[in-house]
Amino acid sequence: MRVSGAHKLSFFSETCEKIVCRLPSCSVEEFESYYCGNLLVNLPSKEASMYQNRSSRCFSCPECENVLSTAFHESKHVFFFLCLHCRWDSIELGLTDDDPDALIMTAITWERQAVQEDVFQTLYSHHSTNANCSSSKGTATDLSLISGTIFGRNNSLQLLADSMKELQREHQIKKCRLQRTEEMGGWKYDQLLTKVQEKEQWLLEQRHEHQWPELTKPLAALQTKGISWRENTPDKTREMLENLAQTCNMGQVSTLHQRLLNPLDQPREINKLFPSRPLLRVKRTWRCDESIKRGTAGILVKPQISPMSGDSSLPVSASWFKKANLAAHYVPLVTFQRLPYRDAGGSLECVLLIENPLDDAIRITFRSAPPSDADKFLPDNGQVVLQDLTPIIIGPYEDPDLVDAFVDDQPPFGANGDQPNAVLLQATRNLIKIKLPIVADLGDASPKSTISARFIMDTEKFDEDANEVIENSLLSVPVVITAPILQ
Repeated sequence: MRVSGAHKLSFFSETCEKIVCRLPSCSVEEFESYYCGNLLVNLPSKEASMYQNRSSRCFSCPECENVLSTAFHESKHVFFFLCLHCRWDSIELGLTDDDPDALIMTAITWERQAVQEDVFQTLYSHHSTNANCSSSKGTATDLSLISGTIFGRNNSLQLLADSMKELQREHQIKKCRLQRTEEMGGWKYDQLLTKVQEKEQWLLEQRHEHQWPELTKPLAALQTKGISWRENTPDKTREMLENLAQTCNMGQVSTLHQRLLNPLDQPREINKLFPSRPLLRVKRTWRCDESIKRGTAGILVKPQISPMSGDSSLPVSASWFKKANLAAHYVPLVTFQRLPYRDAGGSLECVLLIENPLDDAIRITFRSAPPSDADKFLPDNGQVVLQDLTPIIIGPYEDPDLVDAFVDDQPPFGANGDQPNAVLLQATRNLIKIKLPIVADLGDASPKSTISARFIMDTEKFDEDANEVIENSLLSVPVVITAPILQ
């Protein structure tokens, strides 16, 4: 059961004065900072990229994924990693050192010395080199003369796309030249046609992976280490299957999830699992797309840079966000006070509780929802019957402790002057309780069927002293109620 109005993950744009969702057409997401969720320290963007968006000084247990601690072995006089939850340790792996800081650097060094890590970097260098050369020169001859290694983590995909566009444009130009040559009756048409066919064949070959000389060494190392990643290593594959078939205790075999924590290694035996570095977390800033087009910043949510800012354990009070324009802070909150039920006459009714989160009084008007394109995706089997369209006034939000101290000073809310609304049951401070009749089209549904209906809630800020609505404060919110029917 739920009452869906403005989504709890939506925002409110003060510039455009409307609700903004998280779709790319409405809002833009930007990375503000990177930090480790265990150490709670920020990492610069360059350092985060260098450590592959993983923590630089923290490791997770390969079995239970809890954070590993550094312990000292008294008999061996070395430091090692220890999991305080499942008691896993790195002594069996040989991952020990005389200094705790050196132990962390040793673990990172072991991780980067893996053969698969070299192959990944080599393949990345290979494709980045092709992309950069094609973008700068755009010919097949230039591609064959490349011997350097270029690393471009952020721009490689864009460069590759640009190079393919350049090749396609060049191919289209040659086709146009051939067409003009044919129309002019040139005697070199056959030779030009042969060149175009060779060009098409070259473009086709570029889509397949080439084993350049720089790839020979890493690929050969993979075969000697027994990695069955190709079909030409049946002996290694057979040996691995025989070892797994003779294993009686399946607790000694690593699970798929454990292997995917280290995608470049993936050991089959659980005693060979290596600690993994947890992924970094990010803080995001959300901006309104329409406000950006108008030339303003349009910031919807902006977090604090420090991961600890706003924590209650700190001696200095602070907030988690510099700015947080959530829709829940601007749109009335609608909840069920009583689920849909049948009265004595057999009609369906439900009782809703509406809360005003604003510091100003508001005036609410209910109206039927017009049909839209979204109806075919969210079909409704019920309709809210709005017999009285008289506006209802809801008081501003106040601190409950202060309000309880001055109960007699509270002005009456809920009525629009001398015109009460028939659906209003109760009005207290910033809360109102309403009863809405519903007409359902259930057909041959079961007794425990679910009903879904929608209506529009128009809210306007209300000036209590002037007893009038504030101009340009209208906000229309669609509300969808979905709940089982109580018998």
